[in-house]
Amino acid sequence: MLDGLLPVAASRERLARTLAADGPRLDWETILDRAELRLTAPLLRFNLAAMGELGRLPEAARRRIDESARVWAARHLAYVSEARRLIIALAAAGVDAVPLKGAALMLGGYYPQPGLRAALDIDLLVDPARLDQAEAVAESIGYVEIPGRSQARTRQRLENERNHSWPRRGPGGLLLELHHRAFHYARGERDLPFHEVRARAVPHGPILLSSEADLALHLVHHTIVDLQSAHAILRTLADLHFLLIRAPRAGEGMRILAERFGFAAAADLAVAALQALAGNGSHESLRREAQAAPGLALLFETALLSTPAQVEELAETARWFEYFNFRRRPLQKLGNLFSMLFTSRSHLEQLYGPAESRGIYWNYLRRPFDLLRKVRPASLSLANLRRVRALRKLVGRR
Repeated sequence: MLDGLLPVAASRERLARTLAADGPRLDWETILDRAELRLTAPLLRFNLAAMGELGRLPEAARRRIDESARVWAARHLAYVSEARRLIIALAAAGVDAVPLKGAALMLGGYYPQPGLRAALDIDLLVDPARLDQAEAVAESIGYVEIPGRSQARTRQRLENERNHSWPRRGPGGLLLELHHRAFHYARGERDLPFHEVRARAVPHGPILLSSEADLALHLVHHTIVDLQSAHAILRTLADLHFLLIRAPRAGEGMRILAERFGFAAAADLAVAALQALAGNGSHESLRREAQAAPGLALLFETALLSTPAQVEELAETARWFEYFNFRRRPLQKLGNLFSMLFTSRSHLEQLYGPAESRGIYWNYLRRPFDLLRKVRPASLSLANLRRVRALRKLVGRR
């Protein structure tokens, strides 16, 4: 997973040694399962092809990775076309939209070829005062709300889960998330708001792109700090690699912004991970560097969690830390928990269907037990609690 991530000499040297020494014994089915979970399979193929090593893969594995690359390349072209259509339609209605994360990377052309940057939805940042207008524009060009628990009270969601309105699906199947802020840093209770991102954005043809520093900061927060997308940590490292190739000073700008927010150590950790992957030609030297740098081994171990269940359990553990963090705004946190138990009538109807007045009271009683059944026991395991606590301490230190 690590050796096939970055198109640099050291990574490819390690990958070549592995293929030469262990090629026949490699379990390519598992390797590709894990690469697809982390959305890095296209990068693995890109590096193997550049090395002339695709022929070492078993036939079934080569067909699978080739097909994956073709699918992601087609998705990339459709994604860019649709993101442009959305941004131009919003601009025509007087709504500025700044693409975030994958949308910014693909529209900005940071990766050397289509399909290397996998993305599952289009994230656009708009002025909170124009969010309703942006929703109306999206609806007018075919984006409809996806089915779900949209009637849940806003307070049922953690503050750092309220960055965007309810997701919409477009005519081509792509998901759209309209953000009113780039992110909310829960521990510092700070937002990266629209107006700050817009002030630093730069024109790129008919669209606006956020600055590389803002883009890098958001990516680090999304995967390393927030931990709701820990499966994409390796993808974030690749993002930073291609960002810093084009704009080397973006790393310094990201570090300054991260210091302001209070998670400069997370930015430092991401850069240290890049340097370790790019600067070591042997697995032993990479291992020594990962063990020597504070938190680097923990970051790689977290990035390499093997199964979707493990990733989801870690995300749930991180949410538990926020639900029961009563050091800040304890009354608001208690109110949030209370609203989850005693939700709105319209939300109950979404959950259980229409009910007569007496049935509503029964549904209110069912709700707490249903919530308990959804808890993953592994999310409360000592191993996960320790991992999240260690990561929170690590990325939050100054």
